[in-house]
Amino acid sequence: MFGFLMAAIALIVQAVRINQIQGEEWRSKGKELYYKPIDIEAERGKILSDDGSPLAISLPFFDIHLDTRARGLTTEFFKKNIDSLSLLLSQHVFKDLSQQSVKKMLVKERDRGNRYLLIVKSADYQLMETIKKFPIFRSGQNKGGIIIDRNDRRERPFKILASRTIGIARNNAPSIGLESKYDNLLKGESGQRLMKKVGPDVYLPVDDVNEIEPKKGKDIVTTINVEIQEAVELALSQAVQTHQAEKACAIVMDVKTGAIKAIANLGYDEQGILNENYNYAIANSTEPGSTMKLASVAAMLEEGNFNIHSTVDQNYGSWTFYDRKMVDSEDHNVTQTDLEYSFIKSSNVGISKLVNQAFGSIEGQKKFASYYQKFGLTAKTSIDLDGEPDPLIKHPVKDKSTWYGTTVPWMSIGYEMQLTPLQVLNFYSSVANGGRLMKPYLLEAILENDIEIKRTKPTIIKDSLFSTNTLTQLHTILRGVVESGTASKVFSDQFNISGKTGTAVTNYYKQEVVGKEYQASFCGFFPSEDPIYSCIVVMYNPAIGFYGAQCAAPVFRVIAERCMRSRTLAGQYINVVPKPVLTSSGMPIGNYGYSKDFEQVFKHIELPYNNHHNEAWVKTTLGNNGIQTQPKTFVRGLIPDLTGMGLRDALFLLDRVGIKVKVTGSGKVIWQSIPPGTLHSNPYELLEISLQ
Repeated sequence: MFGFLMAAIALIVQAVRINQIQGEEWRSKGKELYYKPIDIEAERGKILSDDGSPLAISLPFFDIHLDTRARGLTTEFFKKNIDSLSLLLSQHVFKDLSQQSVKKMLVKERDRGNRYLLIVKSADYQLMETIKKFPIFRSGQNKGGIIIDRNDRRERPFKILASRTIGIARNNAPSIGLESKYDNLLKGESGQRLMKKVGPDVYLPVDDVNEIEPKKGKDIVTTINVEIQEAVELALSQAVQTHQAEKACAIVMDVKTGAIKAIANLGYDEQGILNENYNYAIANSTEPGSTMKLASVAAMLEEGNFNIHSTVDQNYGSWTFYDRKMVDSEDHNVTQTDLEYSFIKSSNVGISKLVNQAFGSIEGQKKFASYYQKFGLTAKTSIDLDGEPDPLIKHPVKDKSTWYGTTVPWMSIGYEMQLTPLQVLNFYSSVANGGRLMKPYLLEAILENDIEIKRTKPTIIKDSLFSTNTLTQLHTILRGVVESGTASKVFSDQFNISGKTGTAVTNYYKQEVVGKEYQASFCGFFPSEDPIYSCIVVMYNPAIGFYGAQCAAPVFRVIAERCMRSRTLAGQYINVVPKPVLTSSGMPIGNYGYSKDFEQVFKHIELPYNNHHNEAWVKTTLGNNGIQTQPKTFVRGLIPDLTGMGLRDALFLLDRVGIKVKVTGSGKVIWQSIPPGTLHSNPYELLEISLQ
């Protein structure tokens, strides 16, 4: 009896303790079983080209469900509107079902108490807005039971254009490219919404208001120029197929800033289709071959004991260093000549003999290796993309076990080292830029709600790599390669190009392999007198025409002429047409576009141009003292007046509006299907424009 009494007292004490002391804790845990907050992913920011064209954007899609037992969805309200709802769903969503079949399904699911009935998955914005207006649904989540979940889908409007550089944002695998590098900027800040458990693994929003609203990600403006990028990819694609190469890459850089204007990487995927499957330009480190003769020549010239007229015996294109035989790519009868001739004809023997003469001693070898460090070739470029490897440049002390008596001659012609195409290009850019080495970059600016909040300042890595005398001689021989050397196929009658061909055997160390494999390249800059762009083209293992002069150099020329097209056309106009008389006949008036573009064009063709307005967009008119402007105001959300505008400017403004565009013709806009000033509320509406 006593034991029973003690047990009863213990139970009472425990009950009181649970109720009074632990009660709140257990009630909280019970609540947690039925309610939980979930993260709401923010809209990801856009990746834009240098002119604001979208390279990667997030398009909204919507999963729409019906809570058939929503708190405010009464039986009377449901029965009153079920027929009209069923009819509209059969017309817009369940198109293979009749109205009666849809109604039967809805009634059945309501009787079952389905709290999360799928109506449509991945509906676009237009369909979602349409469904929201259906009977029952238009009453909202509480009374109408409609539940809308947004899921953004990442799209690249230009498809494979620079796709490896733009990259992919993935949740279940490592992200790549700019999407990865600037993920913290692009992803924004997640919001939160309180959800209630209504079934096994089924949670519904407590209401249609978020606890914490998500904050949209920032947009990033890149240095990529869509027109140059498109020209690079087209020229590279044609060359890969013509020369039956395994893969290829090309880069275009602004020599004065280090801004990357285009990167193309093409290789065959598993289906045998050319695609951007790997960033060879940034990550593929190989022995570059003859393009790096420029570095060994620069080292000699910096020593001061050699110049481009220093003599050398090419010995008919064959020479032996210790136990290894060095040969030129083709047999010839040249003996006594000089450094300049050896460089522009890409003689392995001529260059290596001179370099070995300059740096063949024990101390000379150390000095030779130190020049590569001085030239910035032993460090990464630190471009704002992941995956760049460290350069492999030997040093006689640090790499004593792999440094041989033949290392200096072979390094002098681009072997026994490994560099990426970008690392080679950055060195050439320093020559083009007066000896100033810049840091390559892709991020131009950061935007928040379309307002620029940060802009990248070009970074100088090293201010002066070469003496003035060395630079002058390097420019002379690089231009000579194009005018009278191995790169005659690069010669353009529109402007001067400087550069160097490169052909490297990539499998020379594999004794058991039958047949050589090649890497063909051309690296240079243009125009020679005042360089604007540098460019490198690399073709990996071409089967037809494996020399750099045969397959890489012609691609370089196509790219260069496309980059310079606007400047050469303006120059041709000036040379052919007399300076225009200021009369309204034939004057460039009535044009509509970006004010700074007009300022550049009219300055170039020497027409008086007066812009006294602060508006970014203007229309040209004729004034007493030349071309005048009238401001054209752009109001966000309204369709702009595009008449008289070029296609690039028109697409830029329409992208800011967020409307799809269909274009016919070429020239300037003469007609648009939606009148100016119309309020745009549907991002999937189509605007047609005609150009002439």
